[in-house]
Amino acid sequence: MIRFLVPINFASYSINALNYCATLANHFNGEITLLYCYTHLLSENQDNSNQRIISSLQDATTELDKLKAQITKEFKNNISVKTHIIDGYPEDTIQTFSNEYHPDLIVMGTKNKGETIKELLGTVTLDIIKNGSFPVLAVPNNYQVNIQQLTNILFITDFKKCEYTSLHKLVRLVGAFNTKIHNVQHCPSGKEKEDVELLNEYDEYCKTTYRNQNMICDYICGNDIIAASKDYIENNQISLMAITRKKRSVIAKMLQPSITKKLLFNSEIPTLFFHQPS
Repeated sequence: MIRFLVPINFASYSINALNYCATLANHFNGEITLLYCYTHLLSENQDNSNQRIISSLQDATTELDKLKAQITKEFKNNISVKTHIIDGYPEDTIQTFSNEYHPDLIVMGTKNKGETIKELLGTVTLDIIKNGSFPVLAVPNNYQVNIQQLTNILFITDFKKCEYTSLHKLVRLVGAFNTKIHNVQHCPSGKEKEDVELLNEYDEYCKTTYRNQNMICDYICGNDIIAASKDYIENNQISLMAITRKKRSVIAKMLQPSITKKLLFNSEIPTLFFHQPS
């Protein structure tokens, strides 16, 4: 059974993430745990994105039970739904709960691109991606859930063996769908600068390890990874993007902004973030 963790604050973007997760979990007879962080929702930082105002623990329990009943009814008991309430700030409590629950995937919503970067990424989702150790799927608020369109997935990779763990997790999550995984490396200086031998080794690994999974290996070129990936997404009808978040040195962090932050801020499709193995 695949276990999904969905932090909920009843804002439209978190409900949209839950809807996406439920549709995904339905293909696995999976388990969803709805996690509500009570202290955060009583703070003065609540936003106006159609968020249900929670005034008590009983109120929180009632609202979670409603969501649980809706999912159970819609998917005819194909999904096991649990609810959990923790007193604390989400950037801390989600991490703590994840370490105990060990989800296969944490599913979280992001606000619209029109929000300021501080509002969009100020931000629990970014904190969990950067500081956690479990895969995180970030679902944009305005993304229309249609799991039947999950036919092309872009996995941005460097073709090195450290990526094989992330690839295995990705195949496990999408194996129930008729998908094509595009293993693509970003090449700022053009294909002629890249190690073709590394691509061939990775391609051979994919063919021998995942014989029933449709895959290709390719490059995208251009100085800007955001622009390059956007063009590839449009040209290949990509409906989900995945990337492994690499550890960077202090100097690297000072010299350039986080690719994680840039991808999360600019993506118009759900983006799955894996973590580089220790």
